[in-house]
Amino acid sequence: MRIHAKHRQLAFILVMTVTLTFIMSGIMTYVLEGGFISHFARAWMKDWGVAFVVALALNVVLPARVRRFASRLARSKLASLVAYVFTMSLIMTFILSFVMTAVAMGGFGAGFAGHWMTAWPVAFCVVFVLNFFLPQGIGRLVGMLVAKPADMPASGSAAANG
Repeated sequence: MRIHAKHRQLAFILVMTVTLTFIMSGIMTYVLEGGFISHFARAWMKDWGVAFVVALALNVVLPARVRRFASRLARSKLASLVAYVFTMSLIMTFILSFVMTAVAMGGFGAGFAGHWMTAWPVAFCVVFVLNFFLPQGIGRLVGMLVAKPADMPASGSAAANG
């Protein structure tokens, strides 16, 4: 089964969000919980669920706005790409690390700011680097899943109608 070409961007966002939040939540769980604790896998999956929901919403809303901002900020294509990746990574990790720290600590108790400020730079460094490499691989993966126009039945053909 192939994905219709009109859903390519949505498929890309979903696969990118799943992959990035899986990696980031694992690292954040390690940092926030103090290593590989006995309930690490359970804590990681809980953190991943929270991170996925937050990141999916952000990945639907932010990219177009950040891309416009980056293109106004930088003149060359490379500088625009770096500005885009830096800004997306900064915003995403700021929000995600805040939420994940709150979840891990059970709220905003004593020491919250210290834990958050310890976790955020780690998350930023990881996501900043991943945002340069993951999109190309995910784009290729999604490209393999998307039906080519010749593979899809025409909307008015008998095959499409039944």
